[in-house]
Amino acid sequence: MSTVKEQLIENLIEEDKVSQSKITIVGTAAVGMACAICILLKDVADELALVDVAVDKLKGETMDLQHGSLFFNTSKIVSGKDYSISANSKLVIVTAGARQQEGESRLDLVQRNVNIMKSVIPAIVQNSPDCKMLIVSNPGLIWNKRRNLSQYPLCLGPKWCLRCCES
Repeated sequence: MSTVKEQLIENLIEEDKVSQSKITIVGTAAVGMACAICILLKDVADELALVDVAVDKLKGETMDLQHGSLFFNTSKIVSGKDYSISANSKLVIVTAGARQQEGESRLDLVQRNVNIMKSVIPAIVQNSPDCKMLIVSNPGLIWNKRRNLSQYPLCLGPKWCLRCCES
């Protein structure tokens, strides 16, 4: 039995079995959603997947993007708590991380974010072994810690290389 939504919305084009330019965003806070909107506006993906542990926020953000999807060429926007939703992604943008709490040192924040990355990165690699990862983190020191979490090389822009060399 199909839902009312499925009855009202008719697919005008046949869906591809495998996405050719799938992008996954891990984390649906302000930075993650800004990335999602830019990806949709620039039309750089044929599928956008969102992953987050905050299920209610994830559902709300996904519904907002899906409601606006009529104005974008990216026809498929999916989400889930499980990283299997990110399978076969070409690019994974990780914006998940902890915010600095009052009185917390930057090094303590690094350790909390490293612990988050220890759960995120292996799950990404398992589902999308050929993807490129872009990690947006605070503080920047996490870049050096991330190297040990995956056998994949770490690509940094010149601004980040300078910042890591200065630390």
